[in-house]
Amino acid sequence: NKIGLVTDDETKQALISKIRKINARARIIETTHAAVDIDDVLGIRAFDLATVVEMDDAFLDVNGTHEHDASVTSVGFTIAEPLNLEKLNAWIGSLLREKGVDIFRSKGILSIEGSLEKYVFQGVHMMMEMTSSAEGAFPKWNEDEARSSRMIFIGRNLDRDELERGFKQCLAK
Repeated sequence: NKIGLVTDDETKQALISKIRKINARARIIETTHAAVDIDDVLGIRAFDLATVVEMDDAFLDVNGTHEHDASVTSVGFTIAEPLNLEKLNAWIGSLLREKGVDIFRSKGILSIEGSLEKYVFQGVHMMMEMTSSAEGAFPKWNEDEARSSRMIFIGRNLDRDELERGFKQCLAK
């Protein structure tokens, strides 16, 4: 995804090389804004146990260890009322500046006061992007669709109450 951010062939080849080191058999589909034919990613039967065992002979070792980082959590909420875009931008900007090191990923689908467009927010640490359906990457709200705003954060040291309080302060009221 985000192939538009790769500006030269040398960088692109270096990135492909890194992906190949992780999984030499992975099919690479170059996209922008995740625009990909659904048939290219669903129902492709990509998982093959024999191949996995060939790549990692300990895969089926039931006595082996597998560690998860318990400090990584996710926090999400849904709000039915529309948001004020100015308040939202200020809050997200401030949040990611102050806590972006601990927020690995953030994303949301947002209903903005006075707009028929659907807004999508995506963030990785302190970098963020917000787009609207007016840009053509995804459909706007359907007339019969219940509008709400949903946001999720994945990271460390996430304070659910603090995040929810900040999100609710962005309500259009």
